[in-house]
Amino acid sequence: MKNYLFLFFILTIGSCKPEDPTIAFKKQMAVDLGILNEQVSRFQQTVVTKQPEDSIQRTFLQARIAYKKIEFITEYFMPSATRLVNGAPLNEIEIEENMINEPGGFQVIEEYVFPKIDTANYQELIHQINKLQTELKRYQTLQDLEYMPSQCLDAARLEVFRISSLGLSGFDTPLSQNKIAESIAVLAHLPVYLNLFGKVDKDLEKAFSESIQFLEKPKNESFDALTCIKQYLQPLTKGIINWQKTQEIAPLKDTRILSAEAGTYFDKNAFSGDFYTHNSEAYSSTAKASLGQKLFFDPVLSNGNGISCVTCHQPDKAFTDGQIKAIGISGKRVQRNTPTLMYAGLQSKQFYDLSVGSLEEQAEKVVHNPLEMKGNLEKALISIKKDTKYAEVLKKAFPKVTRIETRHLRNAIGAYIRSLAPFNSRFDQYMKGTGILDNQEKQGFNLFMGKAKCGTCHFFPLFNGTVPPDFQKTESEVLGVFDQPRSKKIDKDLGRGTHNPQIDDWRYAFKTPTIRNIEKTAPYMHNGAYPDLVSVIDFYDHGGALGLGVELENQTLSDEQLKLSKTEKTALIAFLKTLTDR
Repeated sequence: MKNYLFLFFILTIGSCKPEDPTIAFKKQMAVDLGILNEQVSRFQQTVVTKQPEDSIQRTFLQARIAYKKIEFITEYFMPSATRLVNGAPLNEIEIEENMINEPGGFQVIEEYVFPKIDTANYQELIHQINKLQTELKRYQTLQDLEYMPSQCLDAARLEVFRISSLGLSGFDTPLSQNKIAESIAVLAHLPVYLNLFGKVDKDLEKAFSESIQFLEKPKNESFDALTCIKQYLQPLTKGIINWQKTQEIAPLKDTRILSAEAGTYFDKNAFSGDFYTHNSEAYSSTAKASLGQKLFFDPVLSNGNGISCVTCHQPDKAFTDGQIKAIGISGKRVQRNTPTLMYAGLQSKQFYDLSVGSLEEQAEKVVHNPLEMKGNLEKALISIKKDTKYAEVLKKAFPKVTRIETRHLRNAIGAYIRSLAPFNSRFDQYMKGTGILDNQEKQGFNLFMGKAKCGTCHFFPLFNGTVPPDFQKTESEVLGVFDQPRSKKIDKDLGRGTHNPQIDDWRYAFKTPTIRNIEKTAPYMHNGAYPDLVSVIDFYDHGGALGLGVELENQTLSDEQLKLSKTEKTALIAFLKTLTDR
């Protein structure tokens, strides 16, 4: 009898296997989605019944926090649906599909609720809430997806990066400014999901706890975003990836901008521009970059016209030329100011008007442009093949290629430009723990992410318009740049509207470029009309064209006066200078 009891005990223990963590993940997600829907319904009721303003605002914020607790899942697994749940309050334009999609979701609704209830548009507010509820139903399909543990943990890690880049800048809470409470809610809830894949160890538990405690501290006028990121969120993202490895859940190996193995933004090889080539054969190599550098400095691309890429993209000026607008092949100025090529490989679109999708295409257009280099890659290739000094570098760059074509020249130039991302500025060294910043420079960063609102368009850490943490999309903005500072006359260049005049939203829209190395890239803006950082900051401080009293219906920059003091402007410039690579 005892033997039978022992056997029963063994069989019982064997049958009590731990629940599949991905099944548990779905169950927890279902609970959180249910709470989100309940909170949105509660918010809707306060609006429909016209409750007091503070009640409407409070239930809105509660609904947003419920969303934030599952944002890491929705952004990762259903990004297209999430655009209509928490996307920017701007039209989404799909030029290939000839479609303009109206915005919707929390950020649109926020504009009706903060800073005060828009009583004149109550019905529209109710309509937007109904739209949100419809979009939330699409999340039901999340239960039908198959999840890998590595994907779930990757999503969690990226959410902490999202807080660092977007959350702390108030990117999606510009009016309610509930960024701290939302960040706390995310960090308090993520361990619930992580524990499904293995017990969170003491080190990671401590990292979460200390991050929350820092965020909960009473705030003075300016939140210390720099300390939050460097001392708390960076150890947290690093802790997640280290803990993941102890659970024997290997990080993903897919090609992306931000490596799936990056513990921080500042890890060696954290970023790679190869993703934007969309072709593994075009991936960069040291040999390709060497060939590209040789071509970059060689007038052969201009077919006897005596200029090369370096004529306008000079290394000592962070690959700009110091001109208002570059002087082209005919001696006349070209259409726009010369942009830096530093970190250009870490954006999904090129040129100020985002008109091309790769560095390779950009190189070809510049070489062939009759106003710029007036060259011809086919003719250049003939000369290059005859040049003995190119034989060895061509072979090293493309060892498996038997017939070199112009696409290989373009690819080499692209590889060289992708290599121009050293991440060795004083700011980078500080974030890596190998350098220092003074108090003024630290204040400047905190202003950048806070009061000055720079970080809502120039996203940390690339400081360009490529949206973290997936870095899939490069944004453009309508600022209303004048032809001269304070002239109150908008520059005639239509930007993206030049190629798409039928799209009103793109009139005067220009790419948000990186401001890394900005100390070396004067004069500024697409037209080079702003001679120094003082004039640029003055323009933003006044709210762009609209803030300066010039009508511009499609301006995307807030027209709110920033009211930066002279001391604050000086600190902001001091920080910007820490972004100069050494």
